Amino acid sequence: MTTIYEVATRAGVSLSTVSRVLNGNKSVNPALAEKVKQAASELHFTPSQKARSLASKHSHAIGIVLPNKHMLFASHLLFSFEHILRQHKKHCVIAFSHDTIESEVEAIEFLLSQGCDGVFVTTISSTTKHLHSLKDKIVTLSTGEAKATVTDLSASVAHCVSKAHHLLSEQGHTDIALVNDRKTVSQNETFLSLFKKQLIVNVEVDALSDPFLDPLLELMAKGEVFSAIICTNDVLVERVVNSAKELGMVLPSDLSIISSRPPNAHAEISSSLTYNVSSVAYSTLDMARAAAKKCFAAFYDDGLDEDSANPLSPIFLDYGSTAPFS
Repeated sequence: MTTIYEVATRAGVSLSTVSRVLNGNKSVNPALAEKVKQAASELHFTPSQKARSLASKHSHAIGIVLPNKHMLFASHLLFSFEHILRQHKKHCVIAFSHDTIESEVEAIEFLLSQGCDGVFVTTISSTTKHLHSLKDKIVTLSTGEAKATVTDLSASVAHCVSKAHHLLSEQGHTDIALVNDRKTVSQNETFLSLFKKQLIVNVEVDALSDPFLDPLLELMAKGEVFSAIICTNDVLVERVVNSAKELGMVLPSDLSIISSRPPNAHAEISSSLTYNVSSVAYSTLDMARAAAKKCFAAFYDDGLDEDSANPLSPIFLDYGSTAPFS
């Protein structure tokens, strides 16, 4: 097995220089760093994880706590997060909460006891009061409703609705309706300021099993004019689109429709809906990048390159279901 001494000899540098280069220290002269990397490559040298940990006083392991529900979302987030860590010579240790505050705290404490440098947790809560004693060792992501400064990162459907409303407003729509699954977003001051009260239809989650639920007809019964609809649930999108077609509407010229999808949503639209609906949603890759950047800053006093640390914000997926108002 090749040793660090052999790498230093081949590169013609000191052991400390080799150590700094292999541990990612950017203070080394670029030319010397390249010689060390070239020598390591030629000798097929692989740094010992145990040696790196002893030298840096870090385990180079970051824990990740994921909720037990929404497993498709959790697996996509984990895949991206682990891939980013591996690129930066770090690895992750995984634990699942059982969708309770107590199990979330227990999972974090377990990972820290196993030597993780810190923990990234997708919290089931919209606040971090229950994690206050661990705040210096965690980075939190909340996918619940947006509440300022209570978590490090927020990927709320509330942000998606606000962005969807902004996009439609830019297209000239002034009368925009909200068809909302009350379980997805509760009606709060943010939405009272965005929508006319008469253009909001709130649906109880239990009612979504009713095949005769027709939020579009309920909106029309209010007697208010509207040119666009934002939906916060894929089942509601399907109901609105199919109802509009049955009424003879041509989409999107007669009615623009946009979906604001929760970050942890899974595909709920049935195969009967062939109409592609534009949506505002979060990318799990963007979430992973933002989380990794926060973790590096918090646990290692470092950051990722700017091109791999884009700000966390929802993106617009345009499938042609919105049109400028005329």
